[in-house]
Amino acid sequence: MEEIIWVEVLTRHRDVAARHRCVGPEVRVGRDYANDVVLDDPYVAPRHIRIFRDGAGALVAEDLGSGNGLFGDRGSRKLARVLLDGERLIRIGHTFLRIRDASHAVAPERAYASQTRHWPVLVALAAAVLGIEAGSMWLGETSETHVYRYLYPLLGLTLFTSGWAAVWAVLSRVFAGQARFERNLLIALSGILAYSLFDEFVTYGAYALSWRELVTYQYVGMLCLLAIVCFLHLRELRPTRLKLKGGIVAVLLGVAIGMHFLGQSEIRTGFDPQSYVRRLQPPIVRLAPVQSETAFFADVEEVKSKLDRDRKEALPDGASSGSED
Repeated sequence: MEEIIWVEVLTRHRDVAARHRCVGPEVRVGRDYANDVVLDDPYVAPRHIRIFRDGAGALVAEDLGSGNGLFGDRGSRKLARVLLDGERLIRIGHTFLRIRDASHAVAPERAYASQTRHWPVLVALAAAVLGIEAGSMWLGETSETHVYRYLYPLLGLTLFTSGWAAVWAVLSRVFAGQARFERNLLIALSGILAYSLFDEFVTYGAYALSWRELVTYQYVGMLCLLAIVCFLHLRELRPTRLKLKGGIVAVLLGVAIGMHFLGQSEIRTGFDPQSYVRRLQPPIVRLAPVQSETAFFADVEEVKSKLDRDRKEALPDGASSGSED
């Protein structure tokens, strides 16, 4: 019976790009047309490696004295020989190879999974997002209601979300071969919904608890949500090297938070405390105890006394702080 050795050429994502069926006890790989497997890789030697069986019958890849050498899958050290088991990858030049014989066992076929329809979920998420945004704008109304004040922001939000998902779908098409627009739109809508709920929580929480810092550092939560959404898009793009992708996203998140913190710390002294109350709220929402009238006017008198002292200290000698009757 003829001995058959299969040589699989893999992409950088470790997907099979081509399979070569080679007959015989030995297979030679390189750029030369005399080889059994010819590779179009300028970093591969004309006669780069040979594949054969050792005394125990195991497949072995051996370097034929190439300039760039033979490497393991992620190794950086040149190897003279590599013992192959059907799963271990080797690299020559910029090309990844996997060697298997005809008796290699493959996994059973996958069962057809029922096609999950995302559109009902997408419609529900979109309705929730638009409903929250419309309700927020309505609660902030202080004048006569006009439809265009709601239409333009909601339309802009719809276009932004669709465009965001479309960009990731294009990237997924380029790098993964599938657009997956529905799944990217699902991630985008989930992120927008989480953003809207978090924003409402901050708005009501800052007023209810009289906690200005909740608004001051709201950007931390917003940037974290953005980082999570981007990581989910990257995972959808290709579910490989997730630790590396997560690390990159975490580093960028830390840089963004640091830059925002530095920028905000320089201008925070000029903020009016009332600017943190972004929308009028009903008194029933407030949980923090209300300051009594007596305490309020006592604070006013204390501030007034301090201002009077500062004004007198700032006046030059002999000047009067006001006209005498």
